Amino acid sequence: MPIARPLFFALTTVLSTALFLPAASAAQSSTPLRDYLTDKRAAIQALSAQDGVPTSIHTKVTAESRSGVRRLRIGAGGEFQYISDSGRDYAGYNLGAGSWDSFVGVLSSAIADEYLVQAAAANVPLDSLDVVFTSVPKRKSKDLSYPNNLSYVAYIDSPATDAQLQALKRAVHERSSAINLVTQPQQISRIDVEYTQTPAHRDPSLPPGLRDFITQEKRPAVLAKQKETETGSQPTAEPLVARAHVEPHTGLRQVFIGKDGYHLQLHDSAPGLLGYGLGPTAEEHLIGVTTTCPTHIFEVQAAARNVLLDSLEVTADAELSPRFGKNVPAPAHYRNIRYTARIESPASEQEILALRDAVEETCPLYNLLKDAQTLEGTIVHAAYAGTAL
Repeated sequence: MPIARPLFFALTTVLSTALFLPAASAAQSSTPLRDYLTDKRAAIQALSAQDGVPTSIHTKVTAESRSGVRRLRIGAGGEFQYISDSGRDYAGYNLGAGSWDSFVGVLSSAIADEYLVQAAAANVPLDSLDVVFTSVPKRKSKDLSYPNNLSYVAYIDSPATDAQLQALKRAVHERSSAINLVTQPQQISRIDVEYTQTPAHRDPSLPPGLRDFITQEKRPAVLAKQKETETGSQPTAEPLVARAHVEPHTGLRQVFIGKDGYHLQLHDSAPGLLGYGLGPTAEEHLIGVTTTCPTHIFEVQAAARNVLLDSLEVTADAELSPRFGKNVPAPAHYRNIRYTARIESPASEQEILALRDAVEETCPLYNLLKDAQTLEGTIVHAAYAGTAL
């Protein structure tokens, strides 16, 4: 529920907001998003008066049996779940957005959220906000490529001046933990492996499982991709695109992934920043998509090496420093990012550790975080007018 604010603060906010408006627009001094930002500003002030508390993040991804789809659970109890899948050309069913597409979508949402927070903190009125994020994948080596050339356009309908919006953009880039995560090289642990050996031959009475997906579905698709890469016939990577739309009454972000917005995701704010618990925060989901990616690459490398897997689960744990609080430095940043893979397989332990090494060498998002990326931002001082991406 919105945090109540004292009458003197409400009067101060109304007077300061009115300074941005021409006299003829006085009737528009209150809009749903401006009212939301007023409540957000009170929440920020309340948090800033308290001791800052870091946030523990836990995500778990399971490779689902015969289908190989990656089920992401976010939170200690797995409160929020997403399906990550491949396209039909890579032995998937397109049941959910892939790791790269979700990564771009989560960044669009995280940046939209930071614009809301910094606008509230600086008392800059906004009437609508959409962030369109794009990335052009780049091949770093023969065996490694990942989303690169990161950029966004923020469409902002506001009575603020262009100079005020540029100052807002600077604050976003200085204080966003998501921007800090991708633009600064991160210290990431090796992927710990918890290995259980299973029988070489499965009980024939059991239904088909993950090893059947690896051998019958994924391996032919992976070998076909490798052949395309070796012969130079692999098609040029399409730009990745996503749009985060801010719902003005609640600050919730609807994220439309892909040019046609085919996959939809929802992000909420943290509890102390007017969150409703309707979805994960973008900061949590960002660690989540960096967990679905190595899970998929375990499948890919197992298929390429003909290593049978009977179960596969990858977890990630991280700590996010406080966003607000007494003597809290900016920006909030991630610490102690750790991955663990729990694997059941008839392969030897040496084969499984070699598989882990191959995953670390070729996993796109695992390596993207270890490298420093560039990120550019542009503001369009107008409401988003597109009907699609």
